Amino acid sequence: MEIEDFKLKDGRIVNIKILTMDDYDADNNYEYVHDWLNKVNEFLALEFDKENLETNKTNLRFLMSKEGFIMIGGVYNGKIIATANLELNLNNKKMGHIGKFGISIHPDFHNQGLGTRLLQIIEQQAKKKGVKKIEAAYFLGNVSAEKLYVEKLKYQIEGRRKFGGKLKDGTYTDRVLIGKIIDDSMKEK
Repeated sequence: MEIEDFKLKDGRIVNIKILTMDDYDADNNYEYVHDWLNKVNEFLALEFDKENLETNKTNLRFLMSKEGFIMIGGVYNGKIIATANLELNLNNKKMGHIGKFGISIHPDFHNQGLGTRLLQIIEQQAKKKGVKKIEAAYFLGNVSAEKLYVEKLKYQIEGRRKFGGKLKDGTYTDRVLIGKIIDDSMKEK
């Protein structure tokens, strides 16, 4: 489902849409995405090496079939160049008001405003679904994530999970836990 055409800072136009597995299956798009995710893999929770391609595709197929999982993507020249997902807790009465998100952008499209726009759309989708708060995490040292989430979009740092991730060089780093209240009625006055 088409959402909008978004003009990047450099003038390129990216089509933002709700992605389906058909989008990933078209023109080897999944393999293309998997390849660029491998290139930006330093701060991702999953591995995107060639050996993991089929396993990761199976996992994605499972996630995208779940009720309460929404995948928004940026498409440029027929290729998926950005993804942002929202996972809802539909069957959990105690945590149903919380959604979790993740985002990845092809390196050729960094610093173009696309991450900001995708997260704004994720927040809109979450509000439509009745979500009151959204959460995510990033690895300490991911300066781009910190600038986008904390500085630009005003997510709050809620804590750290010590040694929450292992980097490619074998060292461990903390996961920074962030959240944002998106329901105005819940915001502190």
